[in-house]
Amino acid sequence: MKKTILLFGLIVVLLLGCQPEQSERKAVAPTALASTAANTPAPTVQEASPTPTVQASPTPSPTATATPVPTREPLPGDVTDHFPTEDTGLTAQYSYQSDELRIAIDVVEDEELLQKYYVADIWTRNIHSFRTGFGHGKFGSGTEDGEAFAIREHAILAVNGTMNYGLIYHNGQKFRGYSSSITRKGIAVLFADGTMQLFDSVNLPKEIAQRDDIVHVLHYGPILVTGGEMAKDFPLRAGRHPRIMLGYYEPGHYVLVAVDGRSKTALGMTEREMAELMLSLGCQEAINLDGGTSAMMVFMGDCISHPSGKDNDGDGKAGRKLKDMLLFAEYDENGIAPPLEEVDKDRVTAP
Repeated sequence: MKKTILLFGLIVVLLLGCQPEQSERKAVAPTALASTAANTPAPTVQEASPTPTVQASPTPSPTATATPVPTREPLPGDVTDHFPTEDTGLTAQYSYQSDELRIAIDVVEDEELLQKYYVADIWTRNIHSFRTGFGHGKFGSGTEDGEAFAIREHAILAVNGTMNYGLIYHNGQKFRGYSSSITRKGIAVLFADGTMQLFDSVNLPKEIAQRDDIVHVLHYGPILVTGGEMAKDFPLRAGRHPRIMLGYYEPGHYVLVAVDGRSKTALGMTEREMAELMLSLGCQEAINLDGGTSAMMVFMGDCISHPSGKDNDGDGKAGRKLKDMLLFAEYDENGIAPPLEEVDKDRVTAP
């Protein structure tokens, strides 16, 4: 019994002795936790990235449509609807530029071949700007100096024509030339719509002669180019002479070429060389006109080529006066154009 009481008392003492230790542990636990919390780094709070500002793109202003350059109302005789609006003579030695007529003349020299020639590229809006004329202003009234002829006709550009050879039409009127024995086989016909056709014949075909829209008939030859090809196989070697050629590209677009010759610095061209030149220029049709001593090109009243003649070796005056000339100026339907002294000089370029 005493042992039981002692054992019970010992248990009580042991239990009471353990209580303070647990209290201390309970008291230390919060401190330790606090210390642990103090030593543990606080989680980093990242600032929210700023919301990107979206700027609305400005609404593009509508592109202004270029106002078309006003053009005149169509007139009787107009032959092209794409007359060039740009200056065609920016690099040319001689030039005339207007809204009705554009002429650009390049002078070409080949010292090796001893050749010099003048290429006049011509755009005309109206067929009336392409005329032909007679010496002293009347058929059959004789010959006239080329420069005086061109000035009297108010021509911006002029070359000699056919010497009124064979059956001819000038400005819509029919004439008969001086020769009763026609040997020249080549006819160029210009129509009111600006087209040009060539015929390898001594007579104008009947179906053509009956048409009422013929403007000019030029009877000379030979034909050099037709349908964009050389008209025939011209001899490689033949005489070189001064020449005049007329070429056709399309309605309203033509070319005139004058070739110097019979001088120490310019021999002239053969027929084959003429055909090759006109092909290289891109002509669809081309014909030889009267050349030799008559060959000359006049721009704004001055002869710019160097014609040959018995008394002058290409110094500027033709050795032969002319019966007819091909003329380009701003003629109206009645063949009237401003005198050269009244032409706006801002339209003209010359050395």
